[in-house]
Amino acid sequence: MRKDKLFKKVTAIMLAAAMVMSAAGCGNKNSAEAGGEAQPAGTESTAGGKESASAEAGDIDTSEPYTITWAYIGATYQDTDLVEAEMNKILQPEFNCTIDIIGFSWGEYTQKLNLMLSGDEPLDMVPVIYGNGARYLNNGQIIDMKELIDKYGKHMKEVVGEDTLYVCNVGGKIYGVPVFKEYSVDAAVMLRKDLLEEAGFTAEDIHSIDDLGPVYEKVKENHPEMVMLAGRKGETPAVAATWCDSLSDGFGVIMPDDEEGKVVNYYETEQFKHNAEMIYEYAKKGYISKDCATMNDGKKPQVKAGTAFSYFTPTKPGVDLQDSLDTGYEMVYAPLTDTFRATSQMAWIGWGIGKNCKYPERVMQVLDYMYGSPELMNLFNWGIEGKHYVFADEEKGIITYPEGVNVQNKTYGLNMGYEMPNQTIAYVWEGNEPSIWEEYRKFNSADPLISTGFIFDNSSVLTEISALTNVRDKYIDAIGSGAVDPAEAIPEMNEALKKAGLDKVIQEKQAQLDAFIAAK
Repeated sequence: MRKDKLFKKVTAIMLAAAMVMSAAGCGNKNSAEAGGEAQPAGTESTAGGKESASAEAGDIDTSEPYTITWAYIGATYQDTDLVEAEMNKILQPEFNCTIDIIGFSWGEYTQKLNLMLSGDEPLDMVPVIYGNGARYLNNGQIIDMKELIDKYGKHMKEVVGEDTLYVCNVGGKIYGVPVFKEYSVDAAVMLRKDLLEEAGFTAEDIHSIDDLGPVYEKVKENHPEMVMLAGRKGETPAVAATWCDSLSDGFGVIMPDDEEGKVVNYYETEQFKHNAEMIYEYAKKGYISKDCATMNDGKKPQVKAGTAFSYFTPTKPGVDLQDSLDTGYEMVYAPLTDTFRATSQMAWIGWGIGKNCKYPERVMQVLDYMYGSPELMNLFNWGIEGKHYVFADEEKGIITYPEGVNVQNKTYGLNMGYEMPNQTIAYVWEGNEPSIWEEYRKFNSADPLISTGFIFDNSSVLTEISALTNVRDKYIDAIGSGAVDPAEAIPEMNEALKKAGLDKVIQEKQAQLDAFIAAK
C-alpha cells in the first residue's frame, strides 16, 4: 500500500514536471555523486520527553492540524502505515501534527526528490545528502534553517554539539541539521566471513586493494557463479569508498596526507589511478559483474541475494553487525586506509526543510523533538515492539527479531541509524554492546584534515559543475567497474574535465578553502 501511495505521488509530480518542461521548452540537469546504506541504532539516555516540545512553543499557532511529509532514503516496508500510526499517537497531541513517511531507494532518490522539490508537491522534511545541499539552496528548493536552529534547536544542540550543528553551511546559510553518526571515515572491504574462511583467509590477511587478488582467486574457484566485488551505477568499486575529502562534489579534493590545503584533481592522483588499474585487472578475471556500471541494485542486496562476496565501504563501530543484519550473512571487514575526520561524514546527511513547507517553525519543533524522543526513534528505526522486534535484554535495551522473523521476511525495520536524528537514544540491536556510543565518540576523535568543516559554495561555478558532472557521468562508471582500460580512459576523462572547466572550479575552491583555513 505504501508503494501505491508513493507511485501516485511521484507519477503526479513527473506528469506535472513534464508539462512544465514541455511548455518552457527547456530543462536542467545537475547531479551529485552520493552513496551509503544502513547502520544500527543504539541506546543511551539524553534529555527528552514531553517537556521538551519546545521552549518557544507558546508563540506558534498550532490550531490547524498539519501533516508533515517526511522523506527518507532507504528500503520501504509494508507495515510503514502501522508505524506511522504509532508515531502519530505521540505527535498529534503534542503538536497537532501527524507524519506521512515516504521512502526512496538509493537508486531513485536523486531524481524523485528533485522532482518533488521542483514542483508544488508538499515535502516538509528533506534528507539532504552531502554534495546536494548547495544545489538545493541555490535553486531555492529548500530553506535556510539558521534562525530556526537558533530558536528551536534545543535537543539537536545537545546531541551533535555546537561545533557540528552548523556544519551543513553554504555561504552562511544552513541547509540541514546533521545527525549523530560516525564523523570519521576510512576505506575498507566488507566480506562474507564464511566464504573468506572457506578459502583459508581471515580479514587480518587483507591490508590493501592489492591483497584482495589471492582471496578473490580462491573464492571464485570455490564459487564460480558469484561476483567477487559488488558495485552499482554511481557506486562502482573504484569510487565506492572514501579515499580523500571530496570537498562536496569531487571536482578538486584534499588528499588525507595533505597538510597545506592544496586542492588537486583526484582523477589525476596516483591513488585513483592505482585503484582503477586494480579494478580493471579484477574485472578481466571475472571478479566484477559485467553489468556493474548499469546496475541499480545496492551492494548489500547483492550479497543478500547470494550473488556477491564483498564490497567496498567506509567503516564505523558496529558496521560488521549492521551489514550482517542487512545481508543475512555474517560479515567481516578489513580496513584499507587510515581513519580521518571528514566534513563528508559530519555533513553526510542533514535534515532540511522543503520550500513548500507551510509551517517551517512547527516542522522544526517536531524535528528537534525527534532528537530527544526515544519512543519516536525506536518506532522510526525499529518499528513496533512485539511485532517488529522483541527484547533480548530489556534492562540493557538490547533487541532482536521476534520468533519467526528475520531479515528476509521482516515487514518493518529500517536499521539505518545513520539517517535517524539521534540513534543514541534508541535500542541497540543484539550483538552490539550498549557502550557502542562511547565507541562512536572515540571513533569520531580521529585526527581532522586541514579541510575538515569546509563546505564549498558552488554558486559562482554552477555552469561548470553541471558540465563537469556530465563528463564524469560519461566515464566514471565504466572506469570504476573495470569495463575500460584506465590507461586510456583516465587521460581522456581528465582532458574532457579540463575542457568543461575543472581548473576554474579548483581555483574557486582553493580560494574559498584558503579563506576558511585563514579564519580558523
